[in-house]
This record gives sequence, C-alpha cells and structure tokens, in this order.
Amino acid sequence: METRFLVDARGSLAPTEGGSPLVGRTGYFRLQSTSSDWILLLRNPAQGGPLATRPRVVLAGDCGAFSLADLIAFLGQSRWTGVLRVGERSLLLKDGDVRSAASDSPGDRIGELMIRMGYVTRAALETVLAEAPPSRIGKALVERGLIKSHDLYKCLNEQIAEIFHGIMLAREGAFALVDQEIDEKAVAHNLSLSMNGLLMDSIRKIDELAQFRKRIPHGHMYVVLKRAPDGDPLEAEELAVLTQVDGERTVIEVGQRARFSEFDATRIVHRLMELGLARVSETPLVAVTAGAPSSPELSALTPQPSEPPPPKPVLTVEQVVRTFNVIYREVRDEVNQRGTLEPFLISANAALKGNGVSTSPALTGLMFSDDGVLPEDELIARYGELNAAGKLGAEPLPALKQALSDVMFFLLFQAGELLESAADEQLAGRVKEHLATLEVK
Repeated sequence: METRFLVDARGSLAPTEGGSPLVGRTGYFRLQSTSSDWILLLRNPAQGGPLATRPRVVLAGDCGAFSLADLIAFLGQSRWTGVLRVGERSLLLKDGDVRSAASDSPGDRIGELMIRMGYVTRAALETVLAEAPPSRIGKALVERGLIKSHDLYKCLNEQIAEIFHGIMLAREGAFALVDQEIDEKAVAHNLSLSMNGLLMDSIRKIDELAQFRKRIPHGHMYVVLKRAPDGDPLEAEELAVLTQVDGERTVIEVGQRARFSEFDATRIVHRLMELGLARVSETPLVAVTAGAPSSPELSALTPQPSEPPPPKPVLTVEQVVRTFNVIYREVRDEVNQRGTLEPFLISANAALKGNGVSTSPALTGLMFSDDGVLPEDELIARYGELNAAGKLGAEPLPALKQALSDVMFFLLFQAGELLESAADEQLAGRVKEHLATLEVK
C-alpha cells in the first residue's frame, strides 16, 4: 500500500525498497492522462472483482478539477469511515466525523501551532522534544506543567481545523479516499469533530478572510492604537487583543500574545478597526503619547489626538431579520426552479432543529416555512426577550447577525450542490448585494 516507486528518466518503474506489490498483476494496462502528481493505469481488458484486502483506495482524483467541498460534504452525510488524503495532508474519519488529522508540512505540526498561538516558547518545545517523541509532545508538555490539558485540547482542535482548511484551499495535486478500519487505540487523542461544522467554518473563513484582506493585507501588518476605548462595549476577546496593541507588534504577534490563531487575530483586529479603536501600518508606530507610562492595561493607554468619529448609522433587528429572510427566499426560489424544493427544505429544517448550523438561542425551535423564510415576528420578539435577559452577550445584534449568517452559508452550500455553476454564481452575487445593505461603515 505504501511502497514507494521510482520513475527514472527513461520512464522505467521500480520499487525503491523490498519486493514489488505489482507481482501478480501481470497484464496490459493503459496509462490515463492525469496531473503530474499521480499516475493512473487501467487494465485492458478489465478483469473486475473487488480488492479483498484493506486498506484500499476507492476514489482518487485531481484537486484542480474536482470539488473537494462536495466530496467532504458527502463523506460527512454518508458517515464514511477511512482516510482522505490530499497532497501532504490527511483526515482520519470515523462515521463521518473527523477523529484526527495529519500533515507532512512542518507548519502544521502541533508544536509549531502551539508556538504560533503563544502557548509555549520554541526553547521550551525543543527541550521537551529532546526528551519525548513527537507523537507524545502534547502529553509531555502537560506532564511538565508547560501547558494545561484544556489548552492542549484547544490546540489539537485548532490543528485539525487548520489542516482541514488547508485541504479546502487545495487547487492542485491529487486526492485519494482510502477505505480502512480505524484503530481507536492508534488515535492519539480522543477527538471527534463534525465534518459539516468544519466545512461550514472553513467556507466562512474563506469568505470572511477575503473581506479582511481588503483592510489587512497580511498578518505582518503592525497594529496601532487610534484611541482608548471610552465606554465601547467590547467582547472579552477584543479586550484581550487590544491590551496587546502597542504599535510595535504585528497582527500575528498580537494574536500570539492573546493566544489566538492568525485568522482569529485578523478577525478581531478587523473588528477593532471597525470600532475606530485601531488601525494597521506597514511600519511599526507607537500609539501611546510620548512620556506616557507603558502598561498592559487599557486604562494606562493614552490615545493619539484624532478627529472624533462620525456617528454610526443605527442598524435595527427588524432590518437584520428582514434582510436575511429576503436572502433565504432568494435561495429557496432558485432551488424551487430546479424542482428540488421539498428535500432542500427538509434538510434545512433538520439542520436548524439539530443545532447543526447555529447554536444561537434566538434560533432554537424555529423552522423555515414553505416560502423559505423564518417567522419574522417570532424571531424579533424572541430576540427582545433574550436580549432583555442578557442571554445574547455584550453585542446581541452582531451575535444574531452572525447566527443568521451561519444559516445563510448552510443554505448556499446546500443550493450549490443542486444548481448549475452559472446559476450558483448569479445567486451569490445577489446575496452579496443584500448583505451590503447591512454594512455599517
């Protein structure tokens, strides 16, 4: 299964070690046209018959000509067990959930991720690696008190999410689906992540990062304080990042100190920029007034003189709910033209009922009607009750907007499997126009 072959300059094929697994497969084969990363030979004439032994490759293809998102969605829905390999990365699946992930890329290693997220220093990691094998590095760090067990769990989940995201971004090379049983004892950590959840999260990251990059071109931009928060309602993660902003740290470095991934650091810095609290620069700048004491606490930060920000337009819950319902109806009508509305609505309501799309309490128990919308009056009333009870966080309207956006991405993904590419692109364009009406500059 894992035997390596060498193809020399004359086109000869030979195993690099041991005997050849091609013994017993004598006959004529036709070489199929593929990308340079894989070789496909088909027996001619075909003999048929299944491969009796496992593991076995049951599907392979070209990442540049096949939708990996469609394949991943299918594997999750069919509760498939085996391994999906895409280039140097692979996912180990059990009953449709991701149990672990692996990569030959040094940047994907758990130790490197811990360093990027600020949980360990490189010196500490190298010291532990000198005494423990890489496969036990997480447990070794916990045993030495260098990282807490719940932080290790967070890092392992983040590692899987990053490898999964890397697979989603693959636009060249080959993929292979390997049918094999999963040895539970061989899985280093007891993890089980929803394939659909990872897929939706990755799709959202791709879309959001495209927006973030318009203002934050890369993670090496320096983050500069524009003004100190003066009564601004900040989430805990926003406060954690803002306390690390000194004008001399980049987005990546600020995230590292606050223990966030590069994507999350970018997202939070972008939010602080929207609030008028921070900006980014290609060169390091000191945002604190000369002579002011340096402190990690926000209370000690002195803002630079700046013009007061103009008053922001007020966005209402009614606008948010009605705009997203317009989007939902657009998706529903497009699907209805293909005669596949009933299974589409059944799937959407099942996902909503099972909290597979969003865990927001504002959406609990709600269902799509036949015209593809959520009950506006009920949703708005529930939002008011939950907000009054303080159950929607410090920023209730953005939280509701995010929940409705999660639902939107799910519907668009489901519709994308049913629509032709041209119709799908046109629908996406109309959706972006509707979303633009909710942007508060």
